[in-house]
Amino acid sequence: MRVIQLARNPNTYTCRSYLLLGDWNQIDAVNTLIDPGTDGYILDEIDKIYTGCGKVAIEQVLLTHNHFDHAASADLFRQRYGARVYGWVPGPGVDALLKDNQVIKAGDEYLDVLHTPGHSSDSVAFYCQSQKLLFSGDTQLRIRTSGGRYTRGYIETLIKLSKREIDLVYPGHDEPFDNDVRSTILNTLQNVRNSEIV
Repeated sequence: MRVIQLARNPNTYTCRSYLLLGDWNQIDAVNTLIDPGTDGYILDEIDKIYTGCGKVAIEQVLLTHNHFDHAASADLFRQRYGARVYGWVPGPGVDALLKDNQVIKAGDEYLDVLHTPGHSSDSVAFYCQSQKLLFSGDTQLRIRTSGGRYTRGYIETLIKLSKREIDLVYPGHDEPFDNDVRSTILNTLQNVRNSEIV
């Protein structure tokens, strides 16, 4: 599976969007967009990427959560490409609901849907076991100090993620990182436990 990090609109608050394609643009690969962002800024870039002979550029859109900066432009992708939009909760433009531990084909690989409440109650992450990568959305995996306020659901999320073999994280806003991911998550878990739990 190829992961292409798409350019963000420098004039708008938006998220990082990721295009997932098959390694060789196979006909059975499912061209997938994770988090389309605030506006249609990435549409032109996507149209310039070769996504396979006779294939629609975006066949499905996966939302990590329903906040404006991640999901507002989902309907543009439904209109332009006929893409099916998946989200955790019903919302404008959402065609189908995701379930915890559901498996979805993306590119030429499979992603596990992981419910990851903490940032929001509808947060999900997408985990590719074969490539050991995680699309974390706005689930914070690098909290370096204690003292904030967090939910019990967030603690459960960090425990869940710490049990996965993850070599590379594609976050919703920061740069991707691959430096000792498990230790980073466990350190975050410790800092959260030493903070106020609401």
